Amino acid sequence: MLPTAMQPSVLLNSLLDKSRGTLDMSSKAAVFALLTLSVPQHGPAARPAPLPFGPGEVMTYSVVMKGMGSSGDATMSVQGPVNVRGTETFLLRSKSVAGIGPFKGSQTTESWFDPIAIRSLRFYERTRRFLSTHITRVEIYPDNSTWKATDGSGGASLTGSSLDELSFIYFLRLLPSDTDTVYRFNRHFDATRDPVVIRVTRSGLISTELGTFNTVLMEMHVHDPKRYTGEGIIKVYLSDDNCRVPIRIDSNVPDLGSAVLTLRSYVNPAPSCDFAHRP
Repeated sequence: MLPTAMQPSVLLNSLLDKSRGTLDMSSKAAVFALLTLSVPQHGPAARPAPLPFGPGEVMTYSVVMKGMGSSGDATMSVQGPVNVRGTETFLLRSKSVAGIGPFKGSQTTESWFDPIAIRSLRFYERTRRFLSTHITRVEIYPDNSTWKATDGSGGASLTGSSLDELSFIYFLRLLPSDTDTVYRFNRHFDATRDPVVIRVTRSGLISTELGTFNTVLMEMHVHDPKRYTGEGIIKVYLSDDNCRVPIRIDSNVPDLGSAVLTLRSYVNPAPSCDFAHRP
């Protein structure tokens, strides 16, 4: 008997939009991918396929703020395992600093991610913009499909396998990279932020300090009234290999303009990751 978090029904419910009863071909592909990644097949020699990321992975980026002509640095890393309410999680962490001279902004985001059930259990974000600082702390209760923040806000989620802003980036690395595909997920822990629509296209070669990479573009269409007026678009260019490394990330940052993160260095101790590039 598989643990509850690993049963196919749990993973299926995390992907399907049960409130609307939809299951298109792209959803079927995503279901197959997550079941393959997360659920071991029957038999004594069977092993679950490894995730393309895990503790020890570190990615560093150069940051260019197009709206201000400023620059900076960013780091994305995976640490852990960290126990959250009895569940072993990966601690996903993203930190960026950018600006001109003493006028800098920074953002630190953390997500406690369950790598078996493919869902988030806790979220933290600290954003500093010149003279103001905003902190968000959220406990996510996927078994009850609810969430609660330390500022007293909270509500219901549309799924028992919710994600947050940071874990969604890592979730993209698990999706099939079939081009000309559109995915629609109701998986943000805050139901008012759903749906998240992802369009997959092939973007070609991107040059970085590490070399030139074939990439696949995952274009996320998100709803976040605090950050965007209307719909926000985040473009994540993944390496077209089994590591699915974010080579470049383009997004809009409130009050600062458009941010472009380009990969500068990459470390992954996992032997299953074969990071391919063209020098």
